[in-house]
Amino acid sequence: MRTSRKLRVQRLGVAEVRVVLAALMAASTGGSIALLASSAPTRANDLGAPVIATAYERNDALAAFTFHANIAMVMRHFPWLHFRMGGLSDYRRGDHYVLHLTNRPPFASKMPDIDLSMIDPNMWPNRYRYTEITRRDGDTLFTLQAIGDSTLKSATVAVNPISGAHWVDATYAEGTHIHIVVSSNVVDGFLLPVSLTADVDCPHMPLSADAAFTDYTIPSATR
Repeated sequence: MRTSRKLRVQRLGVAEVRVVLAALMAASTGGSIALLASSAPTRANDLGAPVIATAYERNDALAAFTFHANIAMVMRHFPWLHFRMGGLSDYRRGDHYVLHLTNRPPFASKMPDIDLSMIDPNMWPNRYRYTEITRRDGDTLFTLQAIGDSTLKSATVAVNPISGAHWVDATYAEGTHIHIVVSSNVVDGFLLPVSLTADVDCPHMPLSADAAFTDYTIPSATR
């Protein structure tokens, strides 16, 4: 029985890599991270949305940080695999917000870095065209259209004036639909994500993910 399970993992390896990547990516980058051109850090008030200014004004002085990620993945059908991954996230305001996977199963060994820019409105300029569309349950909803990325079909992000980015609902060109819920808290005076859950409806491969973000390091020289 153990042997059969192991062989099944190997056969599903390629599909699992695609789904795991989609589950944790707020915006697909087609296997690479698109870095922005050098520019001055964007202030929350410059983003043209009062809710973003209210939630993220405290982060105007935040230029960089890192954190560790512990990720639990669960397949929602046979063979019901449970597996874990770990990583180190690196944030540079106005440049990149990526998760480098440092601990992953063999079938995900070639998975590229994961872009987290969709869950931070300060990273939206030059990456997305965003439009405020409505308000719901205390959140303000924005539609996002990726610039230069045809793999993202549509995305909606809810931003709360107290807790920041609350949830992301994204649909990808190949049929994957992802719903991500973000929990944020104040860390060293800044509003930062502390956990993330994702439900992924990928053709033939439904999956759930739970990620915890810990051990934040915020260099004093970057504040």
